Amino acid sequence: MPDDKKTIEPIDAAFDDVARAMIRAEASPEKPLEATHRGILPIGGLQLECYVLEDGRRVFAKRGMARAIGLKSEGGNAFLKTLSGKKLGSEISDELRENLENPILFNISGADPGHGFEGETLVEVCKAVIRADDAGKLIASQKPMAAQARAIVNALAKVAIVALIDEATGYQAERSPDALRLLVQAYIEKEQREWEKEFPDDFYLTLNKVYGSDPYIERAGGALVINKPQHFGNFTNKYVYGPLEDGEVLKELQRLNPKIAATGSRKEKLHQFLSKGYGLEKLREQRQEVLTMLKLSDDIDDFKRLYEKRFGPMDDQWSFFPEFRKEKKG
Repeated sequence: MPDDKKTIEPIDAAFDDVARAMIRAEASPEKPLEATHRGILPIGGLQLECYVLEDGRRVFAKRGMARAIGLKSEGGNAFLKTLSGKKLGSEISDELRENLENPILFNISGADPGHGFEGETLVEVCKAVIRADDAGKLIASQKPMAAQARAIVNALAKVAIVALIDEATGYQAERSPDALRLLVQAYIEKEQREWEKEFPDDFYLTLNKVYGSDPYIERAGGALVINKPQHFGNFTNKYVYGPLEDGEVLKELQRLNPKIAATGSRKEKLHQFLSKGYGLEKLREQRQEVLTMLKLSDDIDDFKRLYEKRFGPMDDQWSFFPEFRKEKKG
């Protein structure tokens, strides 16, 4: 009867070699690349270190990426944790996530290996933050991050056009070596000015208190945002902008920034048309006075009494004080 059992042929190799072959070899650690060039790129009032690696890639360090989008904690872990959040993380593409989870190791003279991301990754992160903001997925504390992201994307797009024109015309050989760097900074400063908050969250939260309305409302996507009903805009025009030069400033701002017929809203914020020195300072002084009175008031009528004591009666409002009523009748 034939023997059906299969025999194992002897392996002509040393035992150690056989053992190593049976165990999956661990991946060898990635060798850090050398940074051949190092510099400082000013973005949004920050000084970000940037590097060119030996393989030609341009990178920011992980800490710099966190600073660029305005995170309070500049640590790399905080950067990745923020981008992995449930709502913001939903706007991160698979390709971008892969890049973020696999930073580029590179050597910096006199320091431990750095963890870097290519410059394009910063742009993709900014776009993801902007998409999340547009979809109402950011919480109130992340709003400044969205404004910073918009400033970076818009400024870099403008500078890219300038660089392409310079290359097409041959002007890049004549321009100053730091011309584009300075242009990036100038554009970002302009973008930040456009997105700058002149009315802090505290202003609207206090307004909700004196009007007795809910301080937060929930958007369709589930995000909680500060409640800013339409009459808050009327309040701001009347009590903050209105007193500036007896209403003449408000009239000119409304002329420069008219309402859009289809929506009834204005394309820009009124304060964006004020001069950076005198005009804005006068607005801030008035805003602060109004905010102080709001904090001292129990309700909107209480505020109006305080306001009249400080500034006198408004032409289009019925005064709370008898002496003002007599003056208006006379």
